[in-house]
Amino acid sequence: MSDFDSIFRNYHQVLVVYAYKFVLDEEAALDVVQDVFTHVWEKQKFDFEEEHLKAYLFNATRNTCLNFLKHQKVRQTHDEFVKLKSLEVQHYASGEKSLIEKESLDKIHRAIAALPAKYREVIELSRFEGLKNKEIAEQLQIPLRTVETQLFRGLSLLREHLTKQEFKILLSIFSLNRK
Repeated sequence: MSDFDSIFRNYHQVLVVYAYKFVLDEEAALDVVQDVFTHVWEKQKFDFEEEHLKAYLFNATRNTCLNFLKHQKVRQTHDEFVKLKSLEVQHYASGEKSLIEKESLDKIHRAIAALPAKYREVIELSRFEGLKNKEIAEQLQIPLRTVETQLFRGLSLLREHLTKQEFKILLSIFSLNRK
């Protein structure tokens, strides 16, 4: 049996049923079998003897199904991660914070208030008002490099006075305000 059309007619339906047992979705099973036959066509794999051809087609279908399922699992994990990240952003944006987060925010605000005035002003303009360094330099009428230095030093001081978790909260607030 070396004619591709006859191979397709003889095995397509039975391979779709076989693939369905793995993926539990008719469209996905059809796609998997389509991929198998595309590979057979491209690689000219239809010159096998009947017994070897049947084994090849079933093994190729099984392997393609397993790859499909692995890919689905990766996509599902990614989708769950994106959903959780979205919920987290909504949580922080909505202002619903636990007592611990509120205490951390209070400590963060106290740490910012304790900064030297020049650092505090640059950090507030950059991080809370979302201005770019160039805009801050123009507004305060100071060189751009001075803005960058003051921002760096201010954040370094904050890092020294805050825990890692509090500093991460601070950075997440900054990223929300920059959007």
